[in-house]
Amino acid sequence: MFYGEYPSTVDSKGRVIITAKLRDALPEGEEAARFVMRLGEDGCVTLYTPDRWREVEEDVNRAPQGSKLARRRRRFMFSQARLGQCDRQGRLRIADELLGGAGIEREVVVVGVSDQIEVWDRGRWEAFKAEMLAESENDAEHYPQ
Repeated sequence: MFYGEYPSTVDSKGRVIITAKLRDALPEGEEAARFVMRLGEDGCVTLYTPDRWREVEEDVNRAPQGSKLARRRRRFMFSQARLGQCDRQGRLRIADELLGGAGIEREVVVVGVSDQIEVWDRGRWEAFKAEMLAESENDAEHYPQ
């Protein structure tokens, strides 16, 4: 499982360092840090391990293909997917179209989200966190612990 948030940058070749703390959580080990990447739902790049991606793929393919929405989701999801592997320094090349789609230029935050990793533009991540904190304060009024 992946946890935590780690500031990083995108270099001139579109590479982001995936910290050893996250790579060490991979079942295959650091040398085989492979991912399937796609544009995430909330404006980030989402990284999946190959095993997790197979689960996502099976879930998407289970939807009835007679449904226009299911076909559109399937088409978009798989056409946007890219394969990548970290090099020995832990750098992962992210496709330009994924970086652009997520509004990522230079400063990023790499976030562990249980069974996936997300790469966010730093400003977008900070705004998202502020929004979530505000919402959680409102939720606390309705759902006391």
